[in-house]
Amino acid sequence: MSNLQKTAVILFVFFILLPVLFFIIPLALPFLFLAGMLYLKANLPRIKGAVGERAANKELEKLGPLFTVYHDLYVPNENGGTSQVDHVVTSPTGIFVIETKHYDGWIFGKENQRNWTQVIYKRKEKFLNPIWQNYGHIKALKGYLGEHYNYQSIIAFSSRSTLKFEDDFSSARVIQIPQLNKVIKESLNRQISEVELRGVNKALEQLVIHDGKQKRMVHKQHVEAIRDKQREKATIKPVVKKAPFIEANTELCPKCGGQLSIKNGKYGSFYGCSEYPSCKYTAKIS
Repeated sequence: MSNLQKTAVILFVFFILLPVLFFIIPLALPFLFLAGMLYLKANLPRIKGAVGERAANKELEKLGPLFTVYHDLYVPNENGGTSQVDHVVTSPTGIFVIETKHYDGWIFGKENQRNWTQVIYKRKEKFLNPIWQNYGHIKALKGYLGEHYNYQSIIAFSSRSTLKFEDDFSSARVIQIPQLNKVIKESLNRQISEVELRGVNKALEQLVIHDGKQKRMVHKQHVEAIRDKQREKATIKPVVKKAPFIEANTELCPKCGGQLSIKNGKYGSFYGCSEYPSCKYTAKIS
Protein backbone atom coordinates (compact mmCIF):
# COMPACT_ATOMS: atom_id res chain seq x y z
CA MET A 1 0.00 0.00 0.00
CA SER A 2 1.41 3.37 -1.01
CA ASN A 3 1.76 6.37 1.31
CA LEU A 4 -1.13 8.07 -0.52
CA GLN A 5 -3.42 5.08 0.09
CA LYS A 6 -2.44 4.90 3.77
CA THR A 7 -3.18 8.62 4.15
CA ALA A 8 -6.59 8.13 2.50
CA VAL A 9 -7.46 5.28 4.90
CA ILE A 10 -6.42 7.35 7.95
CA LEU A 11 -8.47 10.31 6.78
CA PHE A 12 -11.49 8.06 6.16
CA VAL A 13 -11.29 6.55 9.64
CA PHE A 14 -10.82 9.81 11.54
CA PHE A 15 -13.12 12.11 9.58
CA ILE A 16 -15.91 9.77 8.40
CA LEU A 17 -16.03 6.41 10.21
CA LEU A 18 -15.37 7.56 13.79
CA PRO A 19 -17.82 10.51 13.71
CA VAL A 20 -20.51 8.21 12.30
CA LEU A 21 -19.87 5.64 15.05
CA PHE A 22 -19.92 8.27 17.78
CA PHE A 23 -23.23 9.50 16.41
CA ILE A 24 -24.89 6.10 15.91
CA ILE A 25 -23.80 4.34 19.13
CA PRO A 26 -25.51 6.80 21.54
CA LEU A 27 -28.70 6.57 19.47
CA ALA A 28 -28.57 2.77 19.39
CA LEU A 29 -27.90 2.24 23.13
CA PRO A 30 -31.52 2.76 24.30
CA PHE A 31 -32.77 0.31 21.66
CA LEU A 32 -30.10 -2.23 22.58
CA PHE A 33 -30.99 -1.85 26.27
CA LEU A 34 -34.72 -2.28 25.53
CA ALA A 35 -34.06 -5.34 23.37
CA GLY A 36 -31.92 -6.83 26.15
CA MET A 37 -34.62 -6.25 28.76
CA LEU A 38 -37.31 -7.81 26.55
CA TYR A 39 -35.10 -10.84 25.93
CA LEU A 40 -34.39 -11.19 29.65
CA LYS A 41 -38.08 -10.92 30.53
CA ALA A 42 -39.06 -13.52 27.94
CA ASN A 43 -36.35 -15.97 29.00
CA LEU A 44 -36.19 -15.28 32.75
CA PRO A 45 -38.06 -18.47 33.78
CA ARG A 46 -35.75 -20.58 31.62
CA ILE A 47 -32.64 -18.80 32.93
CA LYS A 48 -33.76 -19.18 36.56
CA GLY A 49 -34.62 -22.80 35.91
CA ALA A 50 -31.19 -23.49 34.44
CA VAL A 51 -29.46 -21.83 37.40
CA GLY A 52 -31.64 -23.80 39.83
CA GLU A 53 -31.02 -27.10 38.02
CA ARG A 54 -27.28 -26.53 38.29
CA ALA A 55 -27.70 -26.00 42.04
CA ALA A 56 -29.61 -29.28 42.35
CA ASN A 57 -27.09 -31.11 40.14
CA LYS A 58 -24.19 -29.82 42.23
CA GLU A 59 -25.88 -30.98 45.44
CA LEU A 60 -26.68 -34.45 44.07
CA GLU A 61 -23.10 -34.93 42.85
CA LYS A 62 -22.03 -35.12 46.50
CA LEU A 63 -24.07 -38.27 47.22
CA GLY A 64 -21.23 -40.74 46.74
CA PRO A 65 -20.57 -44.02 44.88
CA LEU A 66 -23.63 -45.92 46.16
CA PHE A 67 -25.93 -43.52 44.31
CA THR A 68 -26.44 -43.04 40.56
CA VAL A 69 -27.94 -39.74 39.46
CA TYR A 70 -29.89 -39.07 36.25
CA HIS A 71 -30.98 -35.61 35.12
CA ASP A 72 -33.77 -34.46 32.83
CA LEU A 73 -35.18 -37.79 31.65
CA TYR A 74 -38.05 -38.20 29.20
CA VAL A 75 -39.84 -41.35 30.38
CA PRO A 76 -42.42 -43.05 28.11
CA ASN A 77 -45.91 -42.93 29.62
CA GLU A 78 -49.14 -44.86 29.11
CA ASN A 79 -50.58 -42.17 26.82
CA GLY A 80 -47.92 -42.71 24.17
CA GLY A 81 -46.10 -39.51 25.14
CA THR A 82 -43.36 -38.80 27.66
CA SER A 83 -43.10 -37.60 31.24
CA GLN A 84 -40.22 -35.18 31.87
CA VAL A 85 -38.50 -36.02 35.16
CA ASP A 86 -36.08 -33.50 36.65
CA HIS A 87 -33.89 -35.95 38.59
CA VAL A 88 -33.85 -39.67 39.41
CA VAL A 89 -31.47 -41.10 42.01
CA THR A 90 -31.06 -44.88 42.25
CA SER A 91 -29.47 -46.69 45.18
CA PRO A 92 -29.79 -49.95 47.14
CA THR A 93 -32.26 -48.12 49.41
CA GLY A 94 -34.70 -47.12 46.69
CA ILE A 95 -35.46 -44.97 43.65
CA PHE A 96 -35.79 -41.28 44.47
CA VAL A 97 -37.83 -39.19 42.03
CA ILE A 98 -37.15 -35.48 42.45
CA GLU A 99 -39.21 -32.56 41.17
CA THR A 100 -37.38 -29.25 41.59
CA LYS A 101 -39.13 -25.88 41.88
CA HIS A 102 -36.93 -22.82 41.57
CA TYR A 103 -39.30 -20.31 43.15
CA ASP A 104 -38.71 -17.29 45.37
CA GLY A 105 -41.07 -16.02 48.06
CA TRP A 106 -43.41 -17.81 50.44
CA ILE A 107 -44.89 -21.14 49.37
CA PHE A 108 -48.29 -22.26 50.67
CA GLY A 109 -50.15 -25.48 49.92
CA LYS A 110 -51.78 -28.66 51.15
CA GLU A 111 -51.39 -32.25 50.00
CA ASN A 112 -54.94 -32.50 48.60
CA GLN A 113 -55.04 -29.08 46.91
CA ARG A 114 -54.84 -28.93 43.13
CA ASN A 115 -52.94 -25.63 43.17
CA TRP A 116 -50.37 -24.19 45.56
CA THR A 117 -49.58 -20.49 46.01
CA GLN A 118 -46.39 -18.49 45.67
CA VAL A 119 -46.44 -15.11 47.45
CA ILE A 120 -43.86 -12.41 46.71
CA TYR A 121 -44.74 -9.25 48.61
CA LYS A 122 -48.37 -8.60 47.61
CA ARG A 123 -48.28 -10.64 44.40
CA LYS A 124 -49.77 -14.16 44.45
CA GLU A 125 -49.23 -16.80 41.80
CA LYS A 126 -50.88 -20.22 41.55
CA PHE A 127 -49.02 -23.33 40.35
CA LEU A 128 -49.92 -27.00 40.06
CA ASN A 129 -49.45 -29.07 43.21
CA PRO A 130 -45.94 -30.52 42.63
CA ILE A 131 -46.78 -33.66 44.65
CA TRP A 132 -49.47 -34.51 42.10
CA GLN A 133 -47.08 -33.57 39.29
CA ASN A 134 -44.39 -35.90 40.64
CA TYR A 135 -46.95 -38.67 41.08
CA GLY A 136 -47.34 -38.64 37.29
CA HIS A 137 -43.56 -38.98 36.92
CA ILE A 138 -43.46 -41.92 39.32
CA LYS A 139 -46.38 -43.55 37.52
CA ALA A 140 -44.45 -43.33 34.23
CA LEU A 141 -41.32 -44.77 35.88
CA LYS A 142 -43.34 -47.64 37.35
CA GLY A 143 -44.63 -48.45 33.88
CA TYR A 144 -41.09 -48.31 32.47
CA LEU A 145 -39.10 -49.99 35.26
CA GLY A 146 -41.71 -52.00 37.17
CA GLU A 147 -44.01 -51.25 40.09
CA HIS A 148 -42.36 -53.37 42.79
CA TYR A 149 -39.46 -51.02 43.56
CA ASN A 150 -39.37 -48.61 46.48
CA TYR A 151 -40.13 -45.23 44.85
CA GLN A 152 -39.69 -42.11 46.97
CA SER A 153 -41.17 -38.76 45.93
CA ILE A 154 -39.18 -35.63 46.78
CA ILE A 155 -40.17 -32.03 45.99
CA ALA A 156 -37.16 -29.70 46.29
CA PHE A 157 -37.67 -25.93 46.34
CA SER A 158 -35.00 -23.28 45.93
CA SER A 159 -33.21 -22.10 49.06
CA ARG A 160 -34.53 -18.62 48.22
CA SER A 161 -38.06 -19.78 49.05
CA THR A 162 -39.74 -19.97 52.44
CA LEU A 163 -41.93 -23.04 52.94
CA LYS A 164 -45.05 -22.09 54.90
CA PHE A 165 -46.83 -25.44 55.19
CA GLU A 166 -49.20 -26.01 58.09
CA ASP A 167 -49.47 -29.81 57.74
CA ASP A 168 -47.04 -32.66 57.11
CA PHE A 169 -47.15 -34.56 53.83
CA SER A 170 -47.63 -38.33 53.74
CA SER A 171 -46.99 -39.06 50.04
CA ALA A 172 -43.85 -36.96 49.47
CA ARG A 173 -41.02 -35.11 51.19
CA VAL A 174 -41.20 -31.37 50.51
CA ILE A 175 -37.85 -29.72 51.26
CA GLN A 176 -35.29 -27.23 49.96
CA ILE A 177 -32.44 -28.16 47.60
CA PRO A 178 -29.67 -28.01 50.26
CA GLN A 179 -31.51 -30.75 52.20
CA LEU A 180 -31.57 -33.21 49.28
CA ASN A 181 -28.62 -35.37 50.28
CA LYS A 182 -29.65 -35.61 53.90
CA VAL A 183 -33.18 -36.77 52.99
CA ILE A 184 -31.97 -39.27 50.38
CA LYS A 185 -29.49 -40.81 52.83
CA GLU A 186 -32.03 -41.14 55.67
CA SER A 187 -33.06 -44.64 54.57
CA LEU A 188 -30.48 -47.26 55.55
CA ASN A 189 -32.33 -50.48 54.68
CA ARG A 190 -31.56 -52.22 51.38
CA GLN A 191 -34.67 -52.31 49.19
CA ILE A 192 -33.14 -53.28 45.83
CA SER A 193 -30.70 -56.12 45.17
CA GLU A 194 -27.46 -55.52 43.26
CA VAL A 195 -28.77 -57.44 40.26
CA GLU A 196 -32.03 -55.47 40.19
CA LEU A 197 -30.18 -52.18 40.63
CA ARG A 198 -27.94 -52.93 37.64
CA GLY A 199 -31.06 -53.64 35.59
CA VAL A 200 -32.71 -50.39 36.72
CA ASN A 201 -29.61 -48.34 35.89
CA LYS A 202 -29.24 -50.03 32.50
CA ALA A 203 -32.87 -49.18 31.66
CA LEU A 204 -32.46 -45.56 32.76
CA GLU A 205 -29.24 -45.22 30.76
CA GLN A 206 -31.34 -45.88 27.66
CA LEU A 207 -33.23 -42.65 28.39
CA VAL A 208 -30.14 -40.44 28.71
CA ILE A 209 -29.74 -38.15 25.70
CA HIS A 210 -26.21 -36.83 25.17
CA ASP A 211 -26.74 -35.08 21.84
CA GLY A 212 -28.02 -31.52 22.32
CA LYS A 213 -29.86 -31.39 18.99
CA GLN A 214 -31.68 -34.66 19.71
CA LYS A 215 -32.60 -33.46 23.20
CA ARG A 216 -34.11 -30.24 21.83
CA MET A 217 -36.15 -32.31 19.37
CA VAL A 218 -37.41 -34.65 22.11
CA HIS A 219 -38.30 -31.67 24.30
CA LYS A 220 -40.20 -30.08 21.41
CA GLN A 221 -42.17 -33.30 20.86
CA HIS A 222 -42.88 -33.51 24.60
CA VAL A 223 -44.27 -29.94 24.70
CA GLU A 224 -46.34 -30.48 21.54
CA ALA A 225 -47.86 -33.65 23.00
CA ILE A 226 -48.88 -31.76 26.15
CA ARG A 227 -50.48 -28.99 24.07
CA ASP A 228 -52.36 -31.54 21.96
CA LYS A 229 -53.69 -33.18 25.11
CA GLN A 230 -54.78 -29.80 26.52
CA ARG A 231 -56.58 -28.96 23.28
CA GLU A 232 -58.26 -32.37 23.30
CA LYS A 233 -59.42 -31.81 26.88
CA ALA A 234 -60.82 -28.40 25.96
CA THR A 235 -63.00 -29.90 23.22
CA ILE A 236 -64.49 -32.68 25.37
CA LYS A 237 -67.56 -31.74 27.39
CA PRO A 238 -67.50 -33.11 30.93
CA VAL A 239 -70.09 -35.78 31.73
CA VAL A 240 -72.15 -34.73 34.75
CA LYS A 241 -73.08 -37.74 36.84
CA LYS A 242 -76.44 -37.56 38.59
CA ALA A 243 -75.53 -39.70 41.60
CA PRO A 244 -75.55 -37.44 44.69
CA PHE A 245 -72.22 -38.70 46.02
CA ILE A 246 -70.17 -38.13 42.84
CA GLU A 247 -69.03 -34.77 41.55
CA ALA A 248 -68.16 -34.06 37.91
CA ASN A 249 -64.51 -33.27 37.13
CA THR A 250 -63.20 -34.95 40.28
CA GLU A 251 -59.53 -34.61 41.17
CA LEU A 252 -56.91 -37.32 41.44
CA CYS A 253 -55.94 -39.02 44.68
CA PRO A 254 -52.40 -37.86 45.64
CA LYS A 255 -51.58 -41.32 47.01
CA CYS A 256 -52.67 -43.75 44.29
CA GLY A 257 -53.94 -41.64 41.38
CA GLY A 258 -57.54 -42.83 41.66
CA GLN A 259 -60.46 -40.45 41.25
CA LEU A 260 -61.58 -38.45 44.27
CA SER A 261 -65.33 -38.08 44.65
CA ILE A 262 -67.72 -36.70 47.26
CA LYS A 263 -69.08 -39.38 49.55
CA ASN A 264 -71.54 -39.25 52.44
CA GLY A 265 -70.48 -40.64 55.80
CA LYS A 266 -71.60 -40.77 59.41
CA TYR A 267 -70.18 -37.31 60.08
CA GLY A 268 -71.14 -35.66 56.80
CA SER A 269 -69.70 -35.43 53.30
CA PHE A 270 -66.01 -35.91 52.45
CA TYR A 271 -63.70 -36.69 49.53
CA GLY A 272 -62.93 -40.40 49.16
CA CYS A 273 -60.77 -42.38 46.75
CA SER A 274 -62.34 -44.58 44.08
CA GLU A 275 -59.73 -47.29 44.83
CA TYR A 276 -61.17 -47.93 48.33
CA PRO A 277 -60.62 -50.26 50.21
CA SER A 278 -57.09 -50.71 48.79
CA CYS A 279 -56.60 -46.93 49.21
CA LYS A 280 -58.23 -45.31 52.23
CA TYR A 281 -57.28 -41.71 51.40
CA THR A 282 -59.86 -39.11 52.48
CA ALA A 283 -59.95 -35.35 52.62
CA LYS A 284 -62.19 -32.71 54.06
CA ILE A 285 -64.42 -30.69 51.78
CA SER A 286 -63.24 -27.08 52.06
